[in-house]
Amino acid sequence: MREWNVLGRGHLGGVDRFNVDRLRRVCEAAEPLDLKLELDEADHLDRPIHFLAVAGDEVIGYAGLTPGEEAEVCGMVPPSWRGRGVGNALLAGIVGAATLLERDSILVICEDAAPAALAWMRRLGANLESAERRMVVRLSGADEPSTTTDIPLEIRPATDTDRDTVVALLGEDFSDHPDERRIIGTDGGEVVGTLRLTESSHRTMIYGFVIDQRRRGTRLGTRMLAAAMAQLRVEGVAEVGLEVDPDNTPAVRLYERFGFKTVTTYRYMRLAITPRGLQGPGPDPAPHGGAR
Repeated sequence: MREWNVLGRGHLGGVDRFNVDRLRRVCEAAEPLDLKLELDEADHLDRPIHFLAVAGDEVIGYAGLTPGEEAEVCGMVPPSWRGRGVGNALLAGIVGAATLLERDSILVICEDAAPAALAWMRRLGANLESAERRMVVRLSGADEPSTTTDIPLEIRPATDTDRDTVVALLGEDFSDHPDERRIIGTDGGEVVGTLRLTESSHRTMIYGFVIDQRRRGTRLGTRMLAAAMAQLRVEGVAEVGLEVDPDNTPAVRLYERFGFKTVTTYRYMRLAITPRGLQGPGPDPAPHGGAR
């Protein structure tokens, strides 16, 4: 009889949430990782999408699945518990959950700092779908960078009346979570940009930063980012993160001017849900899997 077992949860809260976040800190201290844990996700039918490997009262592994169409996955096992089948059992739970959600594949992230995870996914037949840099800047105790002499763009929270305009900017419909803030930038009263702010346990993340395609190349992106960063400083935010396509050189340079530094690169791996996906990769080599 093994010394640990796996528990499924439809949502995370209380002690479970605390223990998973503590395990994240342990894993990130052991290796230069920046795990993309979606701990706020919940299934509306309370079907298990969070899986905790537990030994007694200790959480010794975690994997989570987002219930959206992409079926995005994030997981971790600390070094002291690898090689005992924990990662395999968590993956089996994720595959079962994805099957219940009628998904035919999952999207798993492996970080460049964890090559064993990439190798595991490739052995299971996963294919690289995309890559992103995660860039981070600490605001606390740092001087505001002199990135531009341009006047910051006017920004404000988006309202229901802005929805059609934001959809046009994004080129697709959207649905913000209750813990997210949608911000829009205006120039002369015209909405010219949008981004959303998401809070995590240790930083504020910027997602969906888009400037009107017809107005690009006129420094509106620089001005809007300057305004957003100034607001976050006023709010007392200590750390800000974002993600960017590694090949988007202009965007990378823009963020670097604001002090952002690359902390990791994610490799998004598409894994089909097949009987092969339930087979373990032998000794548990994967330090983690992750998801957008």
